[in-house]
Amino acid sequence: MEFLLAFIWLIIPVTLLLVAMLAGRVIATRHEADLARRQATVAHIRATDIRVMLDPVPGEHPPMLVTSEVCLGIDHFRGFLGKLKNIFGGEVRSYAMTLDRARREVIMRLLEEVHRRGYNALANLRIEFADISGNATTAQKATSVSILASATAHYAATTTTSPVQAPVTAPLAG
Repeated sequence: MEFLLAFIWLIIPVTLLLVAMLAGRVIATRHEADLARRQATVAHIRATDIRVMLDPVPGEHPPMLVTSEVCLGIDHFRGFLGKLKNIFGGEVRSYAMTLDRARREVIMRLLEEVHRRGYNALANLRIEFADISGNATTAQKATSVSILASATAHYAATTTTSPVQAPVTAPLAG
């Protein structure tokens, strides 16, 4: 009987971790597919972190500030892996992958806003990360971050013969 009770106490946490891992993986896979689908609509928009757009077209589209924000929490399985990795030290890749996906989401939202407003380029792209976990103690702390992106929307010349195409970064790296 004691063996059965000990076995149940082992099976329940392992099962919960497996369910959390599978749920997190399904959510991440769906989000990746959604980002890829949405990328097709904004692939023509150039994005760069240089301060000034090199080939702006004066006219009806004056430069405009656009912002976007994404808040996320690390799922329980990745949080568990991160806490284990903290014990031994090193890079917590599970967090890094989630933060990268969130960074791509916040940039995608900026690109969609620019596209909706009729612009075709972003300059001075800036991304800031902020811990929003609050005053929780280390034991209670859920890893939650807010990612804020801002940029200046421009309407730029998009001819393929333009010599300024080379220094401008690709729209959004996959």
